[in-house]
Amino acid sequence: MYAVDTTAWPRPNAATSPDRQPQYTPGGPRGAALIKTGWRYQHVVRLTLTPDSWVVPVLADRITSDDDLVEVTVSHIAQICAADGARPGDPSLFLLDSGYPAARITHLIRERRIPADVLVRLATSQTMWTRPEHRAAHPLGGRPRRHGFRLTLREPDLTPDAGVSGPLDIYGTVTVRAWHHVHPKLTRASRGFTDQTTLPIVEGTVLLARVQHLRPSRRAGDLALWYSGTRHDLLTLVMTYLTRYDIEHYFRYLKTTAHAPDFHPRQPDTLTTWLRLHAYAYLHLFCTRTHLTHHRLPWEPTTTTTTPTPGQTRRQVSPALRNAWQPPGHPKPGHPGPGRPAGKRRKRRTRYPVIRRNAIHKGK
Repeated sequence: MYAVDTTAWPRPNAATSPDRQPQYTPGGPRGAALIKTGWRYQHVVRLTLTPDSWVVPVLADRITSDDDLVEVTVSHIAQICAADGARPGDPSLFLLDSGYPAARITHLIRERRIPADVLVRLATSQTMWTRPEHRAAHPLGGRPRRHGFRLTLREPDLTPDAGVSGPLDIYGTVTVRAWHHVHPKLTRASRGFTDQTTLPIVEGTVLLARVQHLRPSRRAGDLALWYSGTRHDLLTLVMTYLTRYDIEHYFRYLKTTAHAPDFHPRQPDTLTTWLRLHAYAYLHLFCTRTHLTHHRLPWEPTTTTTTPTPGQTRRQVSPALRNAWQPPGHPKPGHPGPGRPAGKRRKRRTRYPVIRRNAIHKGK
């Protein structure tokens, strides 16, 4: 089980860095997003399904200005499924946020026969359609209907095909309703379907989950999910999707605890290598977490789990690494270097404009 998401690395003042685009970044008033120029990276992590914030980083790659986010995502899914040994009878499950078009990703996965299922969060403003009813052919002929009844996710008025209720931790009782074999109505302007003569019918299962109570800071509403597989254990699918938010803890660890944004490279490939090194170091912490004793600081909240968080593990490992024996390095020179030759000036670095597109992908 994997989680896929993108995150932005702002570089607003790096005029000599190429391929910068406007990106959504958090930090605005009341949780709103700000638009800053920078680079975007897509991360794929394996979820541990344990009551903590640990994940296993699998892949980190940059989304360039010439790349299609959906094509890159499908290629990453195919790459991971091939390495994981997934089969059509036992497909891998990938959890995605609402910034990914669920219909197009499902269509490409089925078209390329990738053994994977996707569980994507939908915006409740979307509308789905059921299969058309079987009617007798009209005497005058005509094209058969492609869409049936309308399903509005914000206020669904159709009877669900399945439903289940059960307890869910701090949220009380959760009620899940499901509609099978529904599809969105694609148009010529839909992203990724402009070059097709006949628009496909991409069917899936839509789930609407409603909890009994939320935190005071959260706005009440249904959680809408799109599922491309055939498993009908609705409550398990909803509880599984909640584990996707562990990747948000991984992003927070990189940007706050590990201080990865303190490194300001000029080339994006250098930052790609830097993020992969951080993922490699994170894997070392993941393997070390069970060999450490959890020492909670007085101001830290109490938890029921005994496994330390990534930040606590890093805090306990760092002093041990500083006190460990290290091989001697190269001797430092006793005199300064030659410096720049006299009379020679440094070349002016190339300035790159900001690449602006109509579509800006939201991120964390």
